[in-house]
Amino acid sequence: MIYNSLIEKLDAFIRKYYRNQALRGSIVAAGVVTVGFLILTGIEFLGRFGVLTRTVLFWGFAFLVAVVLLVMVILPLLKLFRLGRIISHEDASRIVGDHFPEVRDKLLNTLQLSGQMNDDPHSGNNDLLIASVDQKISELSPIAFTKAIDLSENLVYLKYTLGPILVLIVILLWRPLIVSESTDRLINHRTSFETPAPFRYEVVSVPLKAPKGERFNFIVKIVGSSIPSTVFLEEGGNRYRMEHLVGDMFRYTFTSLRLDIDFKCSANGWDSPVYTLLALPVPLVKEFTLVADPPGYTGLEQVTQYNNGDIVVAEGTSLSWECRVKDADLLRMRVGDSLVTPKNITGNVFSASWRSMNTLPYWFIPENDDLGAVDSMRYSIRVIADRRPVIKVEESEDSLSRKIFYFSGSVSDDYGFSKLAFAVRETGKKLVDYTIIDRPSGKNDNIFFVWDFKDRELGSGETLEYWMEVWDNDGVNGAKSTKTSTSVFSAPTKQDLLAERDESDDEISSNIEDAVERAEELRREMESFKERLREEQEMDWQDKKALEELLEKQEELKNELDEVKKANQIKNERLNEFSPQNERIMEKQEELQKIMNDVMSEELRKLYEKMQELMEDMNPDELQKQLDKMDVGQDALEKELDRALEQFKQLEWEVKMEELVEELRELAEKQDDLAKKTEGEELPGDQLKKEQEKLNDSFDELKEKMNELEKDNTDLENPNPMLDSQEEENSISEDQKESTEDLEKGKEKKAAEKQKSAAEKMKDLAQKMESMQMQSQEESEEEDMEALRALLENIITLSFDEEELMANLRATESQDPRYVTHGKTQRFLKDGSKMVADSLFELSLRVRQLASAVNREIGLVNHHMDKALVGFADRRTSEIVTNQQYVMTSFNNLALLLDEALKQMQNKQECKNPGSGNCNKPGGSGSKPSPKAGDIKKMQEALGKKLDQMKKQMGENSNKGESGKKGQGMSKQLAEMAAQQAALREMAKQRAKDLNEDGSGEGNDMKKIAQEMEELERDIINRNVDISTLERQRDILSRLLDAEEADRIRGEKNERKSRVGNQGLHPDSPQMIDYLRNKANELELLRTVPADLVPYYRDKVNDYFNTLDVE
Repeated sequence: MIYNSLIEKLDAFIRKYYRNQALRGSIVAAGVVTVGFLILTGIEFLGRFGVLTRTVLFWGFAFLVAVVLLVMVILPLLKLFRLGRIISHEDASRIVGDHFPEVRDKLLNTLQLSGQMNDDPHSGNNDLLIASVDQKISELSPIAFTKAIDLSENLVYLKYTLGPILVLIVILLWRPLIVSESTDRLINHRTSFETPAPFRYEVVSVPLKAPKGERFNFIVKIVGSSIPSTVFLEEGGNRYRMEHLVGDMFRYTFTSLRLDIDFKCSANGWDSPVYTLLALPVPLVKEFTLVADPPGYTGLEQVTQYNNGDIVVAEGTSLSWECRVKDADLLRMRVGDSLVTPKNITGNVFSASWRSMNTLPYWFIPENDDLGAVDSMRYSIRVIADRRPVIKVEESEDSLSRKIFYFSGSVSDDYGFSKLAFAVRETGKKLVDYTIIDRPSGKNDNIFFVWDFKDRELGSGETLEYWMEVWDNDGVNGAKSTKTSTSVFSAPTKQDLLAERDESDDEISSNIEDAVERAEELRREMESFKERLREEQEMDWQDKKALEELLEKQEELKNELDEVKKANQIKNERLNEFSPQNERIMEKQEELQKIMNDVMSEELRKLYEKMQELMEDMNPDELQKQLDKMDVGQDALEKELDRALEQFKQLEWEVKMEELVEELRELAEKQDDLAKKTEGEELPGDQLKKEQEKLNDSFDELKEKMNELEKDNTDLENPNPMLDSQEEENSISEDQKESTEDLEKGKEKKAAEKQKSAAEKMKDLAQKMESMQMQSQEESEEEDMEALRALLENIITLSFDEEELMANLRATESQDPRYVTHGKTQRFLKDGSKMVADSLFELSLRVRQLASAVNREIGLVNHHMDKALVGFADRRTSEIVTNQQYVMTSFNNLALLLDEALKQMQNKQECKNPGSGNCNKPGGSGSKPSPKAGDIKKMQEALGKKLDQMKKQMGENSNKGESGKKGQGMSKQLAEMAAQQAALREMAKQRAKDLNEDGSGEGNDMKKIAQEMEELERDIINRNVDISTLERQRDILSRLLDAEEADRIRGEKNERKSRVGNQGLHPDSPQMIDYLRNKANELELLRTVPADLVPYYRDKVNDYFNTLDVE
């Protein structure tokens, strides 16, 4: 067994020995073969040998490779697998011994001893030999024989092999033709190879096809070791030099290609193959027709274009093409990003259609089998989109009502409209209420609309959103709408209304005070100017300038009074619009407005106008007379301004007092509600305390308002009695304070008792304040009625005394000593009238029923009495009597005015009693409706009969020469008749005023009747009752008959008049709409747009006119 292991180790050594030989042989063989291949291919590349030489070289190299592989690789591999004769174990031991000298002899001896044993197996010495061999093998067993061969020593041969291999790789990378061409020729050693050209032709411009009529650049590239400097192109027996481009590129350009062309290239005697350049037919669109059919709603006409593909169309227009092609097998269209395949109608005619919705380019793309799509024809479709309609609206608020709005403006669209509406919705809600308005016509139209928000019941502080919206007639995308910016209508809160009212009241009061100062200053300047006129015979330019300044100040005063009147009217309208006042306050507002309307009488305005006319004449005497007439009117104006200011302050105070009482009642209700919640413990204690503290603060504010009212009351000429409520106020505040403290301590029951107590005290205080206010008003009215009766009696007495004095004066000669006595009597009457004037003015500050004419008439009394007294100095009887007649006329007018005021006050008293039938309207007082013309005619007829009787009596008395008591009785009858005529005149004036309120002018005839009545009244006062007087009476009756017929017709019209569809029209709205419509028509005259303009330019023109609308 030990011997066998030795043999195995030797066999392993032998296998590694031959493996080493095979590895070394492979490395060496690879190097030899590579060197031989390089030498062989290099010789062949340089020598380009013939067939025989290449055959010898090929087989010689093949023999060399076979020998090298056989000897150096194949034989070692065969011996590795023990095929053939291999080295013996002894040879192997010698090789191992050469590597391991220490075992050389031992290994060889072991093998020899083993051999002897095998030769003589039966010898007696075998045991000894076996022991000897085993011992030697044991000594050799640690040594690995295979280590005697080192495979890494073969690396030495590898470096000689890698050199040729690297050279071969470099050659392959640098010039692979050296190896490839030589190898090819050696492998095909029996084939004869010609000597190649030094270069070859490569056609760059492939394919060799070109459309007919176009240029074609033929480009060839010379590839080879030798690049010729000149290359020629031969075609049709002609030789053309090609253009040398960069490097090895040459070009020749065929121009206007018509037919196929055969040609070749030639350079340095080397020719290229024959090439053929094909001339291909070009597909094209020879002609086409484009038809545009706009949508029907646009009103545009169909458009047809020939060989012109660019078009501008309306959105939604249907386009159709019919194209005739040449040399084309197919026609395609590309519209934007979409491909359209036209339909082939006949051989060379194609048709296509498209609905234009957007601006797009499009192409005709003709194709044929040879060239495909060579070129395209590009056009554009410019689509004018149906634009949104344009609406421009201006709104204005009515001067009197904040609920009436006027809208005017214009709408425009490119093709027309389908609807126009006014939209309203409550803020925060989605539901919109549309009011359809007449659809605008054409493409541009003006719009006018009036909206009254009175139909909308809005609570305090609630808001509405509103706008106008117009829809176009877009039949493609559906109607589009445009609306104006959303506006907000806000119903003012009670606090806002009160704040606005207070601000307006302060402004009006300040303006009235300013007007009073202006009037006083104007009167002083008039007096000064009168003094200058008395001292001068003629007027110079300084006087004229002074007069101009005087008239300018008069005009300024008139304008300021008109503004005050208008401001007060607007204030009342707006206040009652959102917060209707009770009837008593509204009645006082109307009375105060009437006072303001009559502050400057019509007579005074006419005097101002007369002064303007006289200024041109520069006549001092006429101016002096006119200024004398104006004295009375100016004095009355000042008094009326004082009266208006006092009445305004009084009304302001009364309104605030009523508001205070109402707020006190509301606060009592809130306090009572909180007491119930506290008692029922419906809310947490903290919240109850907060609510109570709010009520405490509210009552503190009410106390401050009470203090302000007390202060305002002291500023009045006639302060109102006020309740001393300090004790009640303190008691209420104490209860509220204690309830707050109890709530803080958690004593809800006790707090509720205090809250109830405070609420009851508030109600009691409100009731006391209201009762005292009503009681004081009743007492004041009673006192005023008594004072008015006394004044009326005094005026009648003065009138009779003046009449008696006038009769006595007529019967007295100028030299009679009684003339002086009559003058003293006139002075006495003057003093009496002065006292009446002062009392009457003081009374007018309190009594609103007194007409503004009262102060004017008493002013006329004093004025003519002064003139009469001047006449007594010179004993000018006729002048004195004339002035006395004026005095009597004014006394009679005063008596009528006071009697009318007294009746109104009595009627008001009766209306306060429930069930009274003497009121003008049930349940309260108010302005009387003006009597109809028929009623006035009946009363005028009755008066006419009395005039007939009076004329007869006057004729009889004149014949008998009676006087004395009969004359006084006749004067009394005439005074009564004058008073009746004055009353009828006032009725006619009121009727005329009522009929003219709507601006229709229907009351003008009644106004003329009143003027004739005034003439008749003057005849009665002056005792000029004659034939002309009776004729005037008959003329008045005839006019009243016509007026009665007009009233009848007017009544029938009013009954037929419908109230449907007026959309809240205000009386002022027709005039405003007419004005706006006329303004729009003026602009419409300029709107002459040429019909043949394309839509784009037509829109530009319309845009320009829209800018004019805005301006």
